[in-house]
Amino acid sequence: MIEERRKHPRIETQLPLKLFAQEADFITQSVNLSCGGVLCEINEYIPVMTRLKILMLLPRGRKRSQKIECEGIVVRIEPDQPQNNRNHYRVAIFFNRMKKTDKAKIAEYVRRQKTDTSSSQS
Repeated sequence: MIEERRKHPRIETQLPLKLFAQEADFITQSVNLSCGGVLCEINEYIPVMTRLKILMLLPRGRKRSQKIECEGIVVRIEPDQPQNNRNHYRVAIFFNRMKKTDKAKIAEYVRRQKTDTSSSQS
């Protein structure tokens, strides 16, 4: 059995994201999320250690979302299968600056999703 080494629980979820780098901005969505960071896909290479401003929309009820603004650092980037003849990269971002209240909102969202997933599998 493989032991989970992550500090924060992680869920697969597709949330809208905007990433703001010095060279370019990206509109994308998450692949997975935890309080510690997010994995997403973009169509341009950005170097590891690139600092980003991040805007994400976290669902809050059926028709409402809450805006989370934070900063992160690219800790890993991997080429993925090209889509529509364009390069495609999976980017792991570590959250290095976030309000405690926003971190708590993400933690609650992750907890709720994990609970919903485990109860639907029963």
